[in-house]
Amino acid sequence: MKTILGTFLLAALLGISRAEAASVQYMLDQSNALEDGVDYLMVTISDDQPGQLDFLVETQPALKEIAGNNFGIASFGVNLVPEVELSRHNKDKLLLPEKWRVRFKKGMGEAGKFDVRLMGTGQTRQDPLQFSVLDLGLEDIIPGFASHVAGFELEHCGLEGKQCISSAFFYGDRQVSEVPVPAAFWLFGSGMLLLGRIATRRRA
Repeated sequence: MKTILGTFLLAALLGISRAEAASVQYMLDQSNALEDGVDYLMVTISDDQPGQLDFLVETQPALKEIAGNNFGIASFGVNLVPEVELSRHNKDKLLLPEKWRVRFKKGMGEAGKFDVRLMGTGQTRQDPLQFSVLDLGLEDIIPGFASHVAGFELEHCGLEGKQCISSAFFYGDRQVSEVPVPAAFWLFGSGMLLLGRIATRRRA
C-alpha cells in the first residue's frame, strides 16, 4: 500500500511539472504588400522552462516559395500587458540571437507601434527566429504580432499592379492551438484512477 501511494505521489509531482508547462501558437496571415488571409508565419510561445518564455517564429510555405538570397526574418514585434515593465534598463532579460538588438515602442509598418521590437542586420536574418525572455509568463503577452521578412526573389511582384518587392511586413493574432489542460485536472484524474484500482484489488 505504501509503495503504491509513494508511486502515486511521485507520478503526481512529475505530472504537475509537465502539465503546468504550456505553449500556444498564433498565425500571421496579414501583409502590407502581399495578399491577406494567407498563412505567412507561425509564432509558438512556450513556458517549458521555469522563469523563461521561449519564442519560435517560423516562415510558412507561402513565404519559402518566394525566398531568394539572404532570405529571413529581419525584425519581430510583440506587445506586453501594462503591468510588465521591459525597457532599456532591464533589456538583459531578452536572450537574443547574436548581433540582434532590441528597441522599445517602435513601429512595425501598418501594424503600428509595438512595446518590443527585435531587429537583426542584413546579414543576420533568421529563419526560424528563436529568442527567450526571462521572468515572463504566457499571461504577460498580448496576442497580436508583427514581423518584417526580407530577401524575396526579385521576380516576385506581389499583388497584381504592384511593383516588385523584396520584403514585406506581416501581422496577425489568429490562435491555431490551445493551451493544455491545467495540472489540477490531470492530478485529479490520476488520483481517481489510482483509487479505483486500489478499491478493486481490496474487493478481490
